[in-house]
Amino acid sequence: MSQWNQVQQLEIKFLEQVDQFYDDNFPMEIRHLLAQWIENQDWEAASNNETMATILLQNLLIQLDEQLGRVSKEKNLLLIHNLKRIRKVLQGKFHGNPMHVAVVISNCLREERRILAAANMPVQGPLEKSLQSSSVSERQRNVEHKVAAIKNSVQMTEQDTKYLEDLQDEFDYRYKTIQTMDQGDKNNALMNQEVLTLQEMLNSLDFKRKEALSKMTQIVNETDLLMNSMLMEELQDWKRRQQIACIGGPLHNGLDQLQNCFTLLAESLFQLRRQLEKLEEQSTKMTYEGDPIPMQRAHLLERVTFLIYNLFKNSFVVERQPCMPTHPQRPMVLKTLIQFTVKLRLLIKLPELNYQVKVKASIDKNVSTLSNRRFVLCGTHVKAMSIEESSNGSLSVEFRHLQPKEMKSSAGSKGNEGCHMVTEELHSITFETQICLYGLTIDLETSSLPVVMISNVSQLPNAWASIIWYNVSTNDSQNLVFFNNPPSATLSQLLEVMSWQFSSYVGRGLNSDQLNMLAEKLTVQSSYNDGHLTWAKFCKEHLPGKSFTFWTWLEAILDLIKKHILPLWIDGYVMGFVSKEKERLLLKDKMPGTFLLRFSESHLGGITFTWVDHSENGEVRFHSVEPYNKGRLSALPFADILRDYKSHGQQKEGTKVMFHLFLSPFQQSEAIQLSHILHQISCPCLQVSMQC
Repeated sequence: MSQWNQVQQLEIKFLEQVDQFYDDNFPMEIRHLLAQWIENQDWEAASNNETMATILLQNLLIQLDEQLGRVSKEKNLLLIHNLKRIRKVLQGKFHGNPMHVAVVISNCLREERRILAAANMPVQGPLEKSLQSSSVSERQRNVEHKVAAIKNSVQMTEQDTKYLEDLQDEFDYRYKTIQTMDQGDKNNALMNQEVLTLQEMLNSLDFKRKEALSKMTQIVNETDLLMNSMLMEELQDWKRRQQIACIGGPLHNGLDQLQNCFTLLAESLFQLRRQLEKLEEQSTKMTYEGDPIPMQRAHLLERVTFLIYNLFKNSFVVERQPCMPTHPQRPMVLKTLIQFTVKLRLLIKLPELNYQVKVKASIDKNVSTLSNRRFVLCGTHVKAMSIEESSNGSLSVEFRHLQPKEMKSSAGSKGNEGCHMVTEELHSITFETQICLYGLTIDLETSSLPVVMISNVSQLPNAWASIIWYNVSTNDSQNLVFFNNPPSATLSQLLEVMSWQFSSYVGRGLNSDQLNMLAEKLTVQSSYNDGHLTWAKFCKEHLPGKSFTFWTWLEAILDLIKKHILPLWIDGYVMGFVSKEKERLLLKDKMPGTFLLRFSESHLGGITFTWVDHSENGEVRFHSVEPYNKGRLSALPFADILRDYKSHGQQKEGTKVMFHLFLSPFQQSEAIQLSHILHQISCPCLQVSMQC
């Protein structure tokens, strides 16, 4: 069953989540019409390969043309109109940046897999639940409403400032008119009336100046409160969502909404600053005793300028964390002398800043790490931000040719510092720039999430474990000494993340039975709802009676699935995580020849199968094979092994013994697909056995 068909069978609450990430960047109509073709392309690889992305974009447009030809024959006017519009939008939006369409489609497919995995879980995981809180959505709406209200208030004070200017001009004209009158005319009644009018105008001018300054003070207070409460909370929530997305969790969105809020606030503050400058000009032309402008304007201007500085400093963010194109699903793990990409964004999008903001990248700037290794960045490490850099029109810059190089230590040491492994050393990529705008000069700096530097690809699994543990355990974006004393993680959170590893890396997450087995593997518990786990237990201490850690075992299984049994795993035919004891309980009452596929607990990256039969006296017997590892599977595909397997033991030589593939309840809904995959491996004699 295709991934898209599985998505369409989800409950409505999950379908609503799917609906949220399909938009004009990648319309759902295209996903539906080209489902199988889209799933057969390697969008992840294309997202970091411009040539490949260009070819895929061209092929996507060709596929659309073929669909247009088909629906034209059917005379489906509405669909023809929509497809023509979509094709035009896609070609215009992505023609200059084909890798972006690969990123968009790759993210959508990954998010579908995550939602499918979530649908298989008995309850929503704690991390995902925290990110989808209704109070967060309510705060987002409140922020947007308050920003719009501030923008509207500034427009009103703009009118007040203009009215003050007109009123002062009229007063000035009348006053000068009196000054030019003859002495005799100044004593008549008309003159006295004119003086009274001028006094009334001065009173009105004084009142309006005080009123305008009062309104401006209120706007500054509201902006200050909004920025330091809800807006910063929104930004911190986005950064937390980004952390979770980096380790396989739900896609982080909301940056466009944040950009809109930041930009509107910046425009409002600059407009307020100009209004205060106009008030100063008016006061210079005409002042009087008790004039409120000299007394209040300077302080207000100082506050407005401070808010502008603060807004800009928080608007400089890492939109996409450092990642090697060769390992798109392992961000923040960087290998020396291998290029990585990283994208920065300024959430204040002003046309005056286009191509005017140059960003400089460096590594471990003014920070202390656990490492005695030092690095420099090679390649283009200074680039200008531009609106054209991104297809969504944001002011951004992407570094695509940076590579870290280790500096030779004077002591000649390239080892660890203290008891810490290289994969526990955290480093930081820092980005600096300077904004010069409307007479202000603002220095900005931001940093990536902590990265792990490796010199050999064999270090990647443990480095990725460090990235997972860090981002599960803390919201702190710059705790480079985290592994001095790493905190424990809740078992429920950790197992949720483990399921994400499978959904994002090999296309199918883990169900509750599989997660329960992992919980038993890690602890003595049979449930993954409670308990804590230490970093050492997860990644450093060997499993009981084994020569490897839990994480090494799990990572080897991921690698096995990716390279050797991916179709079987995606379609749900591998029960995988089931203990030998549970295996026998499941099979003992099944008909002879029933078998199941599980991962080896004693061999790294091994998969085995066990079947049940009965002796002549009716005794139940279980038979297992030596686990197949990547070496054996490289020589012969696992599907062929299942098709051709024959017993060479107690039974008659060369007898085919496996007929019924055992599926758990979470796999039963997809059992219809078994005939398809068995047809692919030419094994028509196998059947499906359901768990009751």
